[in-house]
Amino acid sequence: MKWGEYGYIFMLLIPIYLSTTDNSFLELITKYEKYLIIRMKGCIVVKKERKKLKVIQSVLLALTVTMSSAFIEGIPVSAASSTTGKMIRDLNTDKAMYNPGDKVTIYMDVTNNSGKDVTNGKVTFNFKHLEKDVSLSQTVSYSAKTGGTTSTPVVCNWTVPNDNFKGYLVQAICKDENGIVLDTETVGVDVSSGWTKFPRYGYLTKFEEHTDTRNAIWTLKNYHINGLQYYDAQYRHHKPASDNTEVWDDWAGRKIYGNTIRSYISSAKQANMVNMQYNMIYAATSNSTNGSNYWDDGVHEDWGLWYSENNSNVDKRGQRFTFFMSDTPTGDSTLYFFNPWNKGWQDYILAQENKSLNALGYDGWHGDTVGEWGEMKTADGHYVYVKDTYTDFLNAAKQALGNKYVMMNPVGAQGIENVNKSNVDVLYTEIWPWDRDSEGVQYSTYSALKKEVEQSRKESNGKSLIVPAYMQKDYGIAHPGSYFNTGAVILTDAAIYSAGGSRLELGDNGKMLNHEYFPAENLKMNDELVGRERNMYDFIVAYENLLRDGQSETNNGVYVYDRQASRNDDAGSIWYNTKIDSKYQIIQMVNLIGVNNNEWRNDDYSDKIPDTQTNVKVKYYYTGDVNSVYVASPDPAYNCETRSLKIEKKSSDDAGNYIEFTVPTLEYWDMIYMTGDEPDGGDELGNNSRLINSGFESGDLNGWTATGTNVGVDNNDAQEGNYKCYFWSNEAYNQKIEQTLSGLENGIYTIKAKVKQNTGNSILSRMELTEFGGGAVYTDIPHGDLYVEITGTAQVTNGKLNIAFYQAAPGNTNLEIDNVTLILE
Repeated sequence: MKWGEYGYIFMLLIPIYLSTTDNSFLELITKYEKYLIIRMKGCIVVKKERKKLKVIQSVLLALTVTMSSAFIEGIPVSAASSTTGKMIRDLNTDKAMYNPGDKVTIYMDVTNNSGKDVTNGKVTFNFKHLEKDVSLSQTVSYSAKTGGTTSTPVVCNWTVPNDNFKGYLVQAICKDENGIVLDTETVGVDVSSGWTKFPRYGYLTKFEEHTDTRNAIWTLKNYHINGLQYYDAQYRHHKPASDNTEVWDDWAGRKIYGNTIRSYISSAKQANMVNMQYNMIYAATSNSTNGSNYWDDGVHEDWGLWYSENNSNVDKRGQRFTFFMSDTPTGDSTLYFFNPWNKGWQDYILAQENKSLNALGYDGWHGDTVGEWGEMKTADGHYVYVKDTYTDFLNAAKQALGNKYVMMNPVGAQGIENVNKSNVDVLYTEIWPWDRDSEGVQYSTYSALKKEVEQSRKESNGKSLIVPAYMQKDYGIAHPGSYFNTGAVILTDAAIYSAGGSRLELGDNGKMLNHEYFPAENLKMNDELVGRERNMYDFIVAYENLLRDGQSETNNGVYVYDRQASRNDDAGSIWYNTKIDSKYQIIQMVNLIGVNNNEWRNDDYSDKIPDTQTNVKVKYYYTGDVNSVYVASPDPAYNCETRSLKIEKKSSDDAGNYIEFTVPTLEYWDMIYMTGDEPDGGDELGNNSRLINSGFESGDLNGWTATGTNVGVDNNDAQEGNYKCYFWSNEAYNQKIEQTLSGLENGIYTIKAKVKQNTGNSILSRMELTEFGGGAVYTDIPHGDLYVEITGTAQVTNGKLNIAFYQAAPGNTNLEIDNVTLILE
């Protein structure tokens, strides 16, 4: 099959995609992929063609991402957006994190791509913590001409709860004047009085005189970045504050402007971000050209380190421990290293740090190293491994710097155990795939990243490790100006975030890092990756209390039907892990089906787009009790929202108590979480089956499957509770919603619903009850101005029943549905 044929298929699939739900489209593309494979069976190009098809699928999914860059009423609007694009261009908040009880200002930027003018439309804002509503919804009016952009954003102010260290999800539902849903979007909100529990770290390298610091901070704020590393803004490693704090050269000869740094810091503090000054913990430079030598600045040579006579690097034995970086205009190209255990060096460098932090207003110190280079020798003949000095040095730094934050990078995770047990505020390590952990295992795989995140959490009593993990570094050097491999980045993110870690990957006005020298910009993000990263950061904020808030690993059994699945990160499988905390049991599922290796670095730019899985049936062996199951994901099909899953079976066997449920879609990463609490809005039925979201109180169609696009859920005119379901269109339509229950106790059931059909006159409007193995029962819905209760009766003989509402109608005709109940007689 040639690319031209794919292009034709692509054009055919776009309107189908735009008119279907995510699930139905994914089922379509999956079926089509199977057809293509059958057609190409026996051809040696099958794998290559499947990769092309996966690219098409990825592009189609990326249609949900719309990009823009503008300023609206003085508010910078980043090009980083995660919206469906039909109406909402961007949804963001005014700060990266908030104190308990703070007011959050939510901005929704509108561009009307709906094809019609909207006058007096409504945006409903819902506020959730995990599966629960935490505040009353708010509704704000807006108007927008077709093809136009509102001159000011839609603004909603929300006072967050008083609970500390909690993540929330805000959902915006954008409707026209007739109540028809045009678009939805979500944004995370972190309520934390400090950044160290849930760090989200970014970087800055642009310190020129006229840098747009305000927009750079606004952009990173939109990713909820709450800590910033000011990379190479120092004068020299041993003298981070220049004598002239207005302008100076860094070691590479770049001009650094003090007012630019102060401007960054001012904007960052307004957004509740902390500012970390960066330099080495034990390095100094000398320069015979300009006379800027470390000994002239008060550094003593007898504080230094030399390669010992036992060092494995034979050519270096007896030589001064140095590191050559590169030839630079300043001549400061060689780092000379000193003993972090030496009290003289400690007093010197920590005094310099205090001076630097106070001169520019930093909030803390990010110390760096060059990793572990084997046994060293001091001037007085003592032998030392630098990694063994970390605990003592960092504890001394924390005491000397007072209320300033302290963190350090043990490169390659060498000596990380000594950092983990120190008094640092935040954990950070630069991972390289060739370095090895304490058991000799290389850090080259997804599971190796996860293992280090988990081990650091245990050793540090619960801290969340930040991992840079430079993606595709060698590829970027060889192909400057190219794009990151989106699949590779998202899978590495998923491996680290699902383990409870964090990343340093974003900085400089929304750029992505791929080199240990941060100013290098060899690769860039495409539009799809930008949108996925926005979703990723919203997700790790909204679900921080399930990702890195006291969870511990378990060995609870998981079985995935009809697919390869493993606790190991085996290529071609669903990689799962299980955790538990005081309330929830959690399964993390990362999709490696269709991925040909489990190595995260991706320097070969190999295919890392998984084959999207639909209707993934899972058996889970639980502890305690489980009565509610939910799934959430940063993938576009979920858009960070929690979806209720029906427990299809609850039983036990020789391995223990288990439940079974079906996950609708797994693209990259799904998180399933379970609790013993009863689900909201559900009615317990028979043998552990329940009607999900019977009153639509989740604020959406959770639990229901829709056929047609003329349906929505809102909080206008609900018969009971806060929400109702409605059908509506200006044009003629056929619309159906349905839910299938299984595991029911056999018997006669009465099904009731409150309905109203008061605008227009339908051609056909009814409730449909389908008994599997039996017939169908129809109950007509009458026309009238008030809600009425309709009732149907069905006999269940094989444990299954489908409940549906269907309407065929001309334009300008409605149907309202609420409070569906099921009763076993």
